[in-house]
Amino acid sequence: MSRTSIDTPLAVEVAIRQEKAGALRRVGDTLEKMLVELKTLESELRTLNGPPRTKRLTLYQQIRADAEYQRWCLVVQREAMGLFDHSEVDLMYPVPPQLK
Repeated sequence: MSRTSIDTPLAVEVAIRQEKAGALRRVGDTLEKMLVELKTLESELRTLNGPPRTKRLTLYQQIRADAEYQRWCLVVQREAMGLFDHSEVDLMYPVPPQLK
């Protein structure tokens, strides 16, 4: 196997880049779904009281913690790829505040 230029990536390098991009996409998709679910739960919580609200609030807190973890995974993967400015992540994936 020979390269036509030293700047031309090997097939394995291309495959690794594709996998890294795919991993970023999967984490981003998962995080996006969680954020949509949190928004829905937040709306529900405004209308609930008592035990039903407590149950939904617990679910909200669990999903929010999972979303924070997924966001952290996204940041770590970006940094592993040499991307250290996370302002885009902050804009695209804002994790909502804790609710009481």
